[in-house]
Amino acid sequence: MGVEELFFSTTDRRGVIRQGNSVFGRISGYAQDELVGAPHSLVRHPDMPGGAFRLVWDRLGAGRPVGAYMKNLARDGRPYWVFATMSPVRDGHLSVRMAARAPLFDVAKQVYAQAAEAERAVPMSRRDAAVHGMGHIEEALRRQGYPSYDAFMFDALPAEVSARGHVLATSYARPGASGPIGEVLSGAGAVDDLLGDLVGRLSAYHGLCERLATASANVLDIGHRMSLSVEAAQRASESVAASAPVLANVARVMSSPMGKALAELERMRALLDRLRADVAELRFRISLARLYNKMVAAFAAEVVDGVAPSGSLGAVPLLCDAAQAGALDMSDQVRRVNDGLRDVAGLVGEARDLLEEFRRFLGQWRNLVLRHRAAASLAGMLDPIDAEITASWDWIEMLRTLADRCEAAVIPFDLPALEGRLTRMKLAPVAA
Repeated sequence: MGVEELFFSTTDRRGVIRQGNSVFGRISGYAQDELVGAPHSLVRHPDMPGGAFRLVWDRLGAGRPVGAYMKNLARDGRPYWVFATMSPVRDGHLSVRMAARAPLFDVAKQVYAQAAEAERAVPMSRRDAAVHGMGHIEEALRRQGYPSYDAFMFDALPAEVSARGHVLATSYARPGASGPIGEVLSGAGAVDDLLGDLVGRLSAYHGLCERLATASANVLDIGHRMSLSVEAAQRASESVAASAPVLANVARVMSSPMGKALAELERMRALLDRLRADVAELRFRISLARLYNKMVAAFAAEVVDGVAPSGSLGAVPLLCDAAQAGALDMSDQVRRVNDGLRDVAGLVGEARDLLEEFRRFLGQWRNLVLRHRAAASLAGMLDPIDAEITASWDWIEMLRTLADRCEAAVIPFDLPALEGRLTRMKLAPVAA
């Protein structure tokens, strides 16, 4: 199976095959007339746990696209692995598949083997076994650091597309193509450029999110320690209350901005978790649209090469519809990511202002200690407080810098341009 090869098939809602491309027929070993009208389970490998299919059907049933590693069985008994993407379309589903290549493939094989064993271990109905296997898969992925199956597939599809480098981008280029087929191919190239630019930006945002998460975790940790410094300052002030009552007053007042800052930092951590999840889902949706776009180009290239009849371009409108539906979802997801970036930037600014207010109070308290010559009485209590003041500054400044980057990192997304290209590609086969 070539790294650049893409399988394609459509089914009705029950999973009965309606059409498939030449790669599907060649790898599975079945002729087209044997595939069409047969259930897609024709190529199901018995090693596959029912839980994996339950994960897929639950998402398709909810009207959502899904991606999954699948072990299939060719007609001659040979197994072959693919990463399959499936989307609901009109009155059925379409699927584009490629050879499994990314490192997460090894994780999937291990998890599936364990789930299949768990399904066989206890006698139960096929339906109950699938539910049991699904739970086993989700739990195994949590142990791998993925909070949900969706989080896993959001990583897996972009990884599989990236594992092919520029192979998919160049495999279906046919510079000499003209007419409607040339329109399809040039449109596919333009769409890939639009989506590729988004992927590049998202990689940068993923890195920005990780740096923000690290910085906020450190500031939150320092904030908790500084909060302990407030308590230490209050205790220290009480010990010299008779000679310097003003110290206790300042120590009491400075606890307010510190408490508010900690609350803002906790909110920011939750916001960052959501932002990272939104970025991951957006990467998945963009990768899915790119894959469907590549499949359009693959059909057109097969016609140019004389490998497939022009009638095979009949699948292009369906793929364009799926990509267009994905573009609308992408637009909503881009909006969520942009709102998240702005919210994080705002919270960072608020937390930083509160921490600076706290630092001013703490500095004032420290000066009062010197003015009232209370340092000797507070021996051993001042060094930890001074250390936290010094440690906090660099991390607060780093947060400010990252917040500025968030504000400037809003993603531009030209939905009309993308939809216009897909519409022209969809109409081109009619004239072919």
